[in-house]
This record gives sequence, C-alpha cells and structure tokens, in this order.
Amino acid sequence: MSAPPLPSAPPATLSEELFSSQHHALIRAILDNISEGVSVADPQGRFIYVSAFARRLYNSTAPYAEPEQWSQQYGIFRPDEQTPYPSEEMPIWTALKGIPARDVDMFIRNPSIPQGLHVRTTSLPMRDEQGQLLGALVLTQNIDSQRRAEADKRRTERHFQLLVETAQEGIWTIDPSWRTTYINRYMAELLGYRVEEVVGQHLFNFLGPEARKNAEENLRRAGDAPRARVRDFPFLRRDGVTVWTRMSTTPTFDEHGQYSGSLAMITDITERRAAEEQVRQLNEQLERRITERTTELEFSNRELEAFAYSVAHDLRAPLRSIASFSQALEEDCKERLDDTGRDYLRRIVGGARRMAELIDGILALSRVNRTALANRECDLTAMAHSILEQLKTLNPEREVRIRVEERMVERGDPSLLRNVLENLLGNAWKFTRERPVAEIDFGFTQEPGGVRTYFVRDNGAGFNMAYHEKLFGVFQRLHTQREFEGTGVGLATVQRIIRRHGGRIWGEGQPGHGACFFFTLNEFPLPQGTAARTSGT
Repeated sequence: MSAPPLPSAPPATLSEELFSSQHHALIRAILDNISEGVSVADPQGRFIYVSAFARRLYNSTAPYAEPEQWSQQYGIFRPDEQTPYPSEEMPIWTALKGIPARDVDMFIRNPSIPQGLHVRTTSLPMRDEQGQLLGALVLTQNIDSQRRAEADKRRTERHFQLLVETAQEGIWTIDPSWRTTYINRYMAELLGYRVEEVVGQHLFNFLGPEARKNAEENLRRAGDAPRARVRDFPFLRRDGVTVWTRMSTTPTFDEHGQYSGSLAMITDITERRAAEEQVRQLNEQLERRITERTTELEFSNRELEAFAYSVAHDLRAPLRSIASFSQALEEDCKERLDDTGRDYLRRIVGGARRMAELIDGILALSRVNRTALANRECDLTAMAHSILEQLKTLNPEREVRIRVEERMVERGDPSLLRNVLENLLGNAWKFTRERPVAEIDFGFTQEPGGVRTYFVRDNGAGFNMAYHEKLFGVFQRLHTQREFEGTGVGLATVQRIIRRHGGRIWGEGQPGHGACFFFTLNEFPLPQGTAARTSGT
C-alpha cells in the first residue's frame, strides 16, 4: 500500500508566505537591488512591501493615504506631466480586479522627485494555488531618459518637418528606381498636385520628353559616379505648362555605402527665365535695329561721301574757268582797270583759291573713310622730323624750339597717320607765328595697360575752351580767316583718322597761352566695317 498523502499545510497569508523567517533576508536583498521598483499590495490595496527604489519614487515618507488619494499623495500624473492620474484607472486597481496591466506609462513628481520622472509600470494579480487573489505585484521601471530622448527626437523631427514644409523651396527625394519617396508641399503645389498624389510616382511622370532624356542620363551617371550637381531643369506642371527650376541634386547612400536614391533642392526660376528670355528677345531686337540703322547710316554716309566727292569734282571746272578768266583779265585789261577794279579782281582770285582749298579738304575728308586701312609699324618720330623740316624750309626766318620724343612707333596706316601729324604740327606751326620764339613739343605719356597718349603742344594763340566742341566740326573755326588762314576741315579729318585707328582725340587750350592736342591709337577695337590691310614693317 502506498503511504497516505501528507496532510496539506494550512494556507498562509501572502505576507507569511513571502517573508517567512528563512527567506526574509534573501528576498529583501534581491528586491532592493534590482533596477526596477517592486511593490506588493494586499487585496485591499495596502502595500505590504515596497523596495528601496520604489520608496524613493513614491515618497514613502509621506503619511498613509487611502487609494483614492494616491494620485495627489504620491504625485502621479499622466505622461503629459500635467493631468493627475485618476485613482480608479491606476494599473494596481486593474491588477486587483484580476486583470494584468502591462507597460503603463506614468509621470511622478513629488517632494522626493521635484523635477519629475517618467516611469513604466506593470501590475500583475497574485493568486494562490486555488486561484484565490492574494494581492498585486507592481513593477516600476525608470524610463525618464528614454522618454525625454524620444521627446527631444520628436521635437527635432517636428522642427525639421516644419522647416521642410514651410520652406519656399522644393524638396524631392527618389529611390534607386526613380520613384518619389518624399516631396514637400511647396514642390507638389508648384506642379499642381497634392503631396499624396506625387509620392510613389515615377519621376518621369513630371517631365517632358527632352527633360526625360536628360534626367535619365544624369540619374544613371549619378548611380555610376555619384556627385552633386546644380543646373537649370524644366518640370511639366499638371496643366502641361513648363516650370523652370534651379535644381541642386545630391546622391544618397544607405548604411552600407550603397546608392539609395537622390535628394533634390529645387527653386522656382520661371519668372527669372521669362525675364531672361524677354531680355534676350529685346537684345535680339536691339541688335537687329542697330544692324539695320548701321546699314542705313553706312548707306547714307556712302551717299553723302559720293555726293561730296562728285560735287567737289564738279566744282573744279567752274573754278578753273574763274581762275583762268581772272588771270586773262589781269594780263589783258590791267591798264584799263582802276584801283577798285584791281581790288575786285584780287578778291575774285582769292575767293577761287579758297574755294579750291575747301574742295581739296572735302576730298581729303571723304577719302579717309573710303580708303582701306593699312596696318603696319609706323615711325611717328621720323614722320614728325620730316614734316617739321619741310615747315622750316618754308619759313627759314622763324625761330622755333622743337622737341620730338624718340622711338615713337605705332601700328597703323602710314599715309593716314602722316596726315594726322601734318595737320597737328602744321596747326602748331601756324598758330605760333606771332611768337618771337615759338615752342612745339611732340611726345607721349604711358598709361596703365600699355596705352600711349600722344600730345602736340605749342605756345601759340590757343583757344577758348568754351568752344572746344567746335574743334573737330567740319568748316568750324575758332579764329577768323584774317587772323589765321584755314578751311576748318583739317581737325575733322584728323578725328576720323584717329577713330579709324581705334583711338580718341581731344584738345585743351587757353587764349594767348597755347594749345595741346592729345590722341591715342589702337586703344579700342577697330570700328565695325573697317577694312584693314596688314603688311610688314
């Protein structure tokens, strides 16, 4: 026969079972040193054990309070840190009803923890072998660092989400298959869509044919050799209108360094492109008008030059007749003319001679623009010496101090540049004839960039700067014919020659204190339409 079963021990209370003398020290040591707070309550909700960590959390030094007052007594709040946790909803009461309450988040703030602490509790009903409810076990875990880190992360995410969504710039990401993984509201609205209508769509659904071809090539290149790019790029709006953007693209990579897609920052430049196109069209129109006006002006100038040339030639014949008959009249009828008649005859001859000089001046002026421009090295120093020697020969009695700079060499047309020096040095010679000792200087100053500024200076009659604009006008003279002879064509001719050589000319003077004329050569590109013959030195 088998032995009769041992009589079962009478049921003990939970307190006696857990904290019998042989286990009391061991169990307390274990519970007081684990990282979670442990609390045990009897069926009426009275705590019969609270570990050291739990005591610190729940301010165990506070006087006993009924369960309905726990929220206020122990400083228990919902996770929002503001709303008191209703006592009837606390996890321990759920457990005392026989229902486990796992992973419930709460916030505790009391004199023991004035700064507050986020915790996570699990409350479990405790039963004996017969299923009789003995009480509840409450496990409390400190999740404050985790909770605050999550809150910081959420704040950061909300901050960046706000930046992205309110940015007045498009943000677009695609995966390696070129499908949209993210687009911000600004970019979606720019194309006439809602965000949800674009996410998941292939990039090519928003491009025209030419843009698709370029995008495919660029994206393939990005996958092979990733690099950032910035370029103007056209998107196709929902209504079919092209939207021009300035797009900066950057490849993205996963944690293994594999290409995972691309990120694009997109700025709407449609208005800028429209303005640029308008400017381009205006420039084209302006260039066309300039070309047309230039052509018209060139045609008019050619007609005027041809007219002047023709008139000048046609005037020579009657002038020759006037000169011939005047000479015949003087030779054959000299004895029959009184003083008045001879004076009239001298006036006729003088007028014819002056008219011939004017005609020569007009012809010289017209030849300046009609002659092809040669381009060779010209020794201006040698030219000046030759011209001044001729002037000395014509007026050997004059005392003139002459200074000519050495080594003045420029590229240009020798014949035309000689014409320039003949006019400028001739004027200096003419306007200094009233001086007992005339002074004429021809030299240059070196400007930054290598450009020379030449000058012809004299101590002659000078001129009033109030009338300097008339200096280079045709037939414009600042002195009377009686004071100084001339046609008023010389300086106009000089100005045209200088301009044809890419230079400038200007004058400075003072009545009775001389004049100085400055000019540059090859300072600017030759005027459009200027023909040039290049030859050796």
